[in-house]
Amino acid sequence: MSRTRGMPGFVATAVVAAGICWWALRGVDLAGLGDALRTADPTAVVLAVTGYTAAFYALDTTGLALVYRRHLAPEVPVAHVVAISCGKQLLGVLFAPLTKVVAPVYFQRRWQVPVLSTLGASEVLTVADFTVLVGVIAVSAVAGGLPAAAVSVGVGLGAALVSFLAWMWLPVGRRVLPRLRDSRFLTVFTRTGPAEMAVQVALRLGVVAAMMLSWWLLAAAFGLSLSPGQLVQFCAVLLLVTQLPVSIGGYGGPQGVCVVLLADTWQLVSHAEAAALSLVWSTGYLVARLVISTPFAVRLVPLLRAAPHYRRV
Repeated sequence: MSRTRGMPGFVATAVVAAGICWWALRGVDLAGLGDALRTADPTAVVLAVTGYTAAFYALDTTGLALVYRRHLAPEVPVAHVVAISCGKQLLGVLFAPLTKVVAPVYFQRRWQVPVLSTLGASEVLTVADFTVLVGVIAVSAVAGGLPAAAVSVGVGLGAALVSFLAWMWLPVGRRVLPRLRDSRFLTVFTRTGPAEMAVQVALRLGVVAAMMLSWWLLAAAFGLSLSPGQLVQFCAVLLLVTQLPVSIGGYGGPQGVCVVLLADTWQLVSHAEAAALSLVWSTGYLVARLVISTPFAVRLVPLLRAAPHYRRV
């Protein structure tokens, strides 16, 4: 978890994100960009960004509370989970992987839960995310119009996901790498059955639904009408990009997706309008996270410094 180990990844991500932004904004003059920004309805923009941010925080916190209280520490107060889930997003504004550090520190110091156990518990939500991502890509591929590269990646992710779940849940999988199954990192997965995972998938579907509604409102704020098929395809690619280390502070990936799909592929808007739409999303989402996360981050600091809580035997 040292800073020196994370620095190369941060630098590489920053370089990639800057390169995408440069590519997305190339040839766009400031006057054209300003004109595109002025066409947006500010009320719809605020509603789209804050609505999605609030929905994401609420659903993400619910999923983490279910996992943490079920598998790590049943006594952990929900208020602490809220502070962890919402407060850590302030670190995510800088570099998304930093959000992975907060919960392990809290549970190790406060509840004596091994770090790998907490990391494994948090990754249950990641598996649910990939399940939803594969499903959205599959729906988009069937509807047609999804880029071939995204379909190929979706097929690969789907095969990996099915293999992993089969290894975790099917009797035949128990004979493959049994020591790995019993590791601290994967113990939570072995105790998370299909029914519990289905609840997590439903919560992540709620996040995706909120994202789709948010982008529909945001596009409407710019006078752009996306068909249901285009909206699903757009969010499928955006979800795929969010899993990649190509954004810093929310800038990078969204700019590339908006320009490639909205301007170059579908030709619904000009290059400048696609860039403006992406910048409004990234900036609005950044501001919303800063505003919402800061009070929780202040509450989180003393929780990370608190004395251990010893459970009764």
